[in-house]
Amino acid sequence: MMTKAKPSDWTKAVPALVLFVVLIGLWELVDRFGGTSANAFVGPLVMLDWLVELVRNGQMIRAVIATVRRLFTGFLISVAIGGVLALLMARFMVVQRGVKPYLLGFQSLPSIAWVPLAILWFGITESALVFVTVIGSVFAVAIAFTDALKSVRPGHLLAARNMGSSGLGLITRVMIPAALPPLVSGAKQCWSFAWRSLVGAEMLISTAAGLGWLLDTGRSFGYAGQIFAVMVVTLFIGLVFEVFLFARVETWVRRRWGLTT
Repeated sequence: MMTKAKPSDWTKAVPALVLFVVLIGLWELVDRFGGTSANAFVGPLVMLDWLVELVRNGQMIRAVIATVRRLFTGFLISVAIGGVLALLMARFMVVQRGVKPYLLGFQSLPSIAWVPLAILWFGITESALVFVTVIGSVFAVAIAFTDALKSVRPGHLLAARNMGSSGLGLITRVMIPAALPPLVSGAKQCWSFAWRSLVGAEMLISTAAGLGWLLDTGRSFGYAGQIFAVMVVTLFIGLVFEVFLFARVETWVRRRWGLTT
């Protein structure tokens, strides 16, 4: 009996590549025939010239390094704080009832609203940017991780307790491993919260480095090409983390836990 061959990764990518070419073509057509101002809109070829120049003079490289460094720092702090809150809420119902409503409320508050306080508390510093990154994602982390931990089947916990597991051992040996697939999915979603919070904060907290700072500089001087170039790089970085980090980790975890083939 013949088995159907699985499509290769390149075959799976064909629809996305075709759509990419179409979008680039439409973008160029709008630039050439849309009657747009060069100060407000540029085509992909002009954007590419700007991108090459920003890379050549080092501004783009410094901005990417600064932004990614802040992102990792803020996100790791968010995971640490949010993870502790999630464990407390998952283990103690009274903590969940008392804390979760406030987490939901703070999560709905746009992270950009914290920027004025961040400047008052930390000044125009790296700490202010990291603070906004943390505050923009920590509530989402706590809620997502709590839901993931609460998804563990009660039967698994009961069996572990009957075998003598309790306290920290129950958490590290049973709850976290059993909840790992939804934990990874939750972390991937919360990463995007941190990413958006940081770039938005960088546009308002000028530190002479960062992708947000380059966006704001382009806006200040009317450099539409620079704005488009930074937007493309920001999108590319997000896709890199999604495809080469979170998607791979998520796929490995799901296969390891027998949730997919």
